[in-house]
Amino acid sequence: MMSSLANTILFIALVTTSIMVAVMYRKLKKLDRYHTEYQQIFDKTGVALTAAQKAVVSFGTEGKETLAQLSQRIEEAQAVANRLEHLTREARQETQPR
Repeated sequence: MMSSLANTILFIALVTTSIMVAVMYRKLKKLDRYHTEYQQIFDKTGVALTAAQKAVVSFGTEGKETLAQLSQRIEEAQAVANRLEHLTREARQETQPR
């Protein structure tokens, strides 16, 4: 009788432990899926940040090029304006009676 009571207690402990292990296994599998999802999210975030960094660098480079071209065009426009002003003065002088 004593051994059957001990066997029953041990069997209940074994069943309880097995249930707990099964529950823990399911939780670990779920955690593993979450970990995989988080890893994918972090990888995508890294790619997005790299692309943003490249865009900022490109924007800076293109901005410098645009500024240099704009400066050149302004200088050309000033030269044309000066030339036009000079020609206008010459035309006025030629049209004035002597």
